[in-house]
Amino acid sequence: MEYCCDVERKKLINRINRISGQINSIKNNIEDESNSFEEDPYEIVRQLTAVKGALNGMISSYVEHFAKGHLIQKIKNGNSAEAEAQVDNLLEIIKVFGK
Repeated sequence: MEYCCDVERKKLINRINRISGQINSIKNNIEDESNSFEEDPYEIVRQLTAVKGALNGMISSYVEHFAKGHLIQKIKNGNSAEAEAQVDNLLEIIKVFGK
């Protein structure tokens, strides 16, 4: 189980780094005084939409990893009440995320 967590952790860090790169690119485009956005005024919106999609994908991956790994392990170890409480918390977060 530990190896799986390490692999998933590395995948999440890689995704965060890619998203961070996208955000920095957007910031640089906005800060660039020579960029008038006249050629394509919607490029920033496209980039922001890509970041939003990447974040949504990362959230989905993390939730899946958490549910499959940690919650199932808690149930197998006899901590079903704790797992159920965490599922309730997770569902509440997902409700807020979906808005």
